[in-house]
Amino acid sequence: MNQMVERFSEWLEAQKGKKLFIKKGEHSTGMENISDLDTISISLESISLRQSKQSSLDDYLPHQELILHGNGEIHGNEKDSPLPNQSFEIPLDETFRFSTEGNAVNVHTEKAVYHLSPH
Repeated sequence: MNQMVERFSEWLEAQKGKKLFIKKGEHSTGMENISDLDTISISLESISLRQSKQSSLDDYLPHQELILHGNGEIHGNEKDSPLPNQSFEIPLDETFRFSTEGNAVNVHTEKAVYHLSPH
């Protein structure tokens, strides 16, 4: 695990038992612009690391993901929906970057930008 992933994991460990708000912005294909923005809340119970030994032909599936476990919701324009499988995945690709912003963090990957803050 690289140093940035380790720091992010440590930050998440310190958030266990708290409610996290996550804003996830997906990049347009091949662009830096955000094309889709999701807002998620999760009562963080635990985190785990999932590693895949198989590589997908189109690199759609990441080799590693940090999985946040807990009850949560996806907040939509019309209504809120339960978080599938009571978990939220953050892929750990080779472009992964992590930075702090006060008590919040920002995570950048090839496909998305995440802003996580405890409440």
